[in-house]
Amino acid sequence: MEKIKFKYHPNIYEDDILVHENGVCQCCGKKVSEYIEHIYSSEDVNCICLQCVSDGTAAVKFDAEFVSCAETVSDLEKNDELFHRTPGYLGWQDEYWLACCDDYCQYLGRVGIDELKDMGIKDEVLEEYVQREDAYSHEVVEEYMYKDGDMSGYLFKCIHCGKYHLWVDAN
Repeated sequence: MEKIKFKYHPNIYEDDILVHENGVCQCCGKKVSEYIEHIYSSEDVNCICLQCVSDGTAAVKFDAEFVSCAETVSDLEKNDELFHRTPGYLGWQDEYWLACCDDYCQYLGRVGIDELKDMGIKDEVLEEYVQREDAYSHEVVEEYMYKDGDMSGYLFKCIHCGKYHLWVDAN
């Protein structure tokens, strides 16, 4: 069976938001071995298969969204794809999705300072990040941000210009 691909979450199969165990999708009723349990809905939903996320049926059935908050883009179809047909990610607080070139970025995964250094992008993403109004200081991020630590970075990449962007969150 071919894996479902998500434009804005290309690494979903390596991300910790995907549960890898048997369940029954509460939307379509199929038995599944991978599912999402993170959904914003007034209903008690804890097992949604990736097909029901991808085609939007779960968002419609449960009047739900999969992403809590995001930067603004002008295209309503892009908003619909992100909020109603893209699995979110697990952050310390609610996830926050970054945008660039008037489109949502791809979420690549959680990172710390070491991962940014290894990729050779630490200085560029930190410089941009600390310009944000609600950012932690450069010194604090540099000292405390670890991939699986109490302060984590969430790495995004623009699907148009290829620029990396960072969001930082702490417990």
